[in-house]
Amino acid sequence: MRVSSRLDYALRALIALAGRPQGSRIAAGDVADAMGLPRRFVEQQLTVLAHASLVDCRRGAGGGCALARPADKITVGQVTRAIEGYVLDIPHATGSAVTEMWERAADSLGDSLDSVTLADLAVRQGELDARLAPAYCI
Repeated sequence: MRVSSRLDYALRALIALAGRPQGSRIAAGDVADAMGLPRRFVEQQLTVLAHASLVDCRRGAGGGCALARPADKITVGQVTRAIEGYVLDIPHATGSAVTEMWERAADSLGDSLDSVTLADLAVRQGELDARLAPAYCI
C-alpha cells in the first residue's frame, strides 16, 4: 500500500493554509513555492479540495486560497476521500473472506484518519519546524 503524491501534497498544502491567520489568503503557487513543491500539481490538488468545499479559492485582487472552515473541523479522512475517492482502494468480491477483511481494514483506517484534524497536524508541524530550526548561540 502506498500513499499517493497527490494526497501527500494536498495535506502539506492544507497544513500550510492551516498555519496562516484565519481569513488570510495566499496564492496556490505561493504555497507550492514556499514548500518546494511543483506549482501546477499543488494548484490541481487545491482545485479538487475547493470542489469538495474544504478550501475556498478566489481569483483576482484580494484572492487566493484559504481553508473553507476552521482547521479543527477538517479531518485527514475528509481530505483523503476528496483526493482519492476512498480511504483504501479494495477489491469487492461477493462472498469473499478476503474482501471482508479488507473492508474491516478500510473502516479501521477511515476511523483513524477521521480522528486527526488539520489543526492537529499543523500543531505537530510547528513543533517539528521549531526543533529543526537553526539555533544561534553567542
